[in-house]
Amino acid sequence: MAPGETPDKQLLPERVARQIEAMILDGSLAVGQSLPPERELCDKLSVSRNSLREALKELRARGVIETRRGSGTRVAFFQEFHPSTPLQSLLQNHPDTLHSLLEVRRTLEGEAAYYAAERANAADLEALRAVYEPLVADHSDADLPEGHAARDIAFHQAIYSAAHNPVLLLALNGIRDLMMSFFYGTSNKLYPLAQSRRALKTQHRRIYRAIVAREPAAARRAATAHIDAVAASLRELDN
Repeated sequence: MAPGETPDKQLLPERVARQIEAMILDGSLAVGQSLPPERELCDKLSVSRNSLREALKELRARGVIETRRGSGTRVAFFQEFHPSTPLQSLLQNHPDTLHSLLEVRRTLEGEAAYYAAERANAADLEALRAVYEPLVADHSDADLPEGHAARDIAFHQAIYSAAHNPVLLLALNGIRDLMMSFFYGTSNKLYPLAQSRRALKTQHRRIYRAIVAREPAAARRAATAHIDAVAASLRELDN
């Protein structure tokens, strides 16, 4: 600690960084968007220029923002999805966003499963089967959470496609980055636990069977129950 510096002053740049991250998560700052001028940000966040610059330095180190000569500082594009990406770190720093995303997923997943059970054609069901079987298959102990996340994503994307609802697809695409990062984050927490792996397999099996059996209400119940179970497991791990 520098002479005369209080612990509160030391923590200020980190708090400013979290405020900027929150602006990215709530859409106030979009991916690829240039950050406002320093003076404007200082006024908006009620901080000194030094504190702001320290916060921006930290965000650059995390990969959340990037600075290019001639184009200024902007929110970085998150193009890869795994537990160490800037977006995943950002989500871990803001757990309230994860809970909000679960609320949205509960609605979207339930409706997607409902309409998939009602509208899926033969090609849709074959595509769903092709991604479902690897998801519930037994995998070696060397299988990584990232592998499960990729299979999980493919399964849920196939359900959205089978729902034949363009607005649902638009909604999914609107939160795609958050969804993809969420899959990797939850797999990283839950997949290493044998009990969680068994529970996830059972939940996915119920969704799949209800869709194949053309039971929309049952598919919706299974999908929302899956999200509720994931939320409960994450709360338990966080406590």
